[in-house]
Amino acid sequence: MDPILLAALNSPDWKELQRLSKKSRLSGPEVAEFNRLYRRANKDLSHLQTVAPESDAAVYLSRVVLQARVHFGSVPGSAKSTATRFFGQSLPAALYSLRWYFVGVFVLFTGVAVGTHIWAATTPGLLDYMLPPEAQREIAERGFVAYYRENPSSVFALGVWVNNAWIAVQWVVLGITGIYVINGIIMNAANTGIMAAVMYEAGYAEDFWKFILPHGVPEITCILIAAAAGLKIFTSWIIPRNMTRRQAVAKEGRSLITVAMGLVIFLFLSGLIEGFITPSYMPFGIKMIFGAALTIGIVAYTIALGRPAYLAGLDGDLDEERAGYRTVTVQ
Repeated sequence: MDPILLAALNSPDWKELQRLSKKSRLSGPEVAEFNRLYRRANKDLSHLQTVAPESDAAVYLSRVVLQARVHFGSVPGSAKSTATRFFGQSLPAALYSLRWYFVGVFVLFTGVAVGTHIWAATTPGLLDYMLPPEAQREIAERGFVAYYRENPSSVFALGVWVNNAWIAVQWVVLGITGIYVINGIIMNAANTGIMAAVMYEAGYAEDFWKFILPHGVPEITCILIAAAAGLKIFTSWIIPRNMTRRQAVAKEGRSLITVAMGLVIFLFLSGLIEGFITPSYMPFGIKMIFGAALTIGIVAYTIALGRPAYLAGLDGDLDEERAGYRTVTVQ
């Protein structure tokens, strides 16, 4: 439809929406009318931005919709409903959307860690080149275990949580660079492989697994989820599909910051395991129950709640009314 004709037909509705947006209180019928007009104005604006983005009608309607959106967003929902939506729909849907990215980064991390371990363990003199023999003995005989036990559990757990949460948020936010996340995966995996080789070479393989597995399984799971989120933002920039690059990155960024917020919570639980369970003297099997339970819980939560929400069209992004319109592009 011609933008001039669209403005002539719908400008009364736009003006009424503008009038309602200026009112501090709305009655029941006015709320219903506001909602109807707002949705219609959004559709009109999307059309105008596609066919005539620089027209006077598009500029005017942009101001009207922005004013209405501010008014719409100034009425907060209850804390309970917000939390229910976040944990029951947004977070699990966003996590589920990362499933194939997670598989990819898991394969990369595991491959590099195992490959580095085999390379370091089977190449004569390589470990001594990387670390002096005295440093290797110190790590194997005292340093590796002491790392978990030399500080009070509460202090250690807090430090681990802050560090891991910071890494996770960085990997999500800086994921658009692509190389930052891939480099982080490779470096962390290589360090894990080298540490395993040091412990195996000195005859302390049992200590390595006893002190890394209970918290390491859920912790690495969370860090790899962050890596998957970052790489999804990167691929949305490279392949924006039916949106502009800016809109594609904004959409994935909003969705995956939701993941970062969720990972802060998951990593807090992992930090409690690392601070209080890993260094304890309880049997290894009991320790593993805690780590396995958290990991299985994250996976079950993602599948049980995330799959239905994802199939229903949710992905962790804001509602269309809050996120704003998008411009459709032709591939």
